[in-house]
Amino acid sequence: MHRPEAPPASVTARARLENLPRWIAPVLAVSRSLAMDEERCLHLELALEECLVNIITHAYPHTAGLIQVDCRVETAHLVVEISDQGIAFDMTQAPDADLSPDIERRRIGGLGVHLVRRLMDEVHYRREGNHNRLQLRLGIHPGETP
Repeated sequence: MHRPEAPPASVTARARLENLPRWIAPVLAVSRSLAMDEERCLHLELALEECLVNIITHAYPHTAGLIQVDCRVETAHLVVEISDQGIAFDMTQAPDADLSPDIERRRIGGLGVHLVRRLMDEVHYRREGNHNRLQLRLGIHPGETP
């Protein structure tokens, strides 16, 4: 199988909601340059936005620290890594959201994590010194496995 190529993208900006397009647009440009289908591009956009909003809201509760988003291709997968120096949070270890109660009785929180896990092929987290590193992996074409 031919391995798709695309230039990597990297954007660093202050953790503010108005910077969401600065992080997301280059990642979507890379995904579309790889001819990813539109549904996968939308999944990527939704997952990335959810992760970034959580970092802005929870990792930096008192200041707008920096968030760096890097995007590259690795063996038929688009890999997006989000780095910040905020409060540590490993979404891969968070409990699954309980979707059984009616929406009116459901506990608030956890649905974004649930969504990201379902939309991405793989989600990895590591803490390096004072940096959170969250990696999202999505096959460029449906059905590709790592």
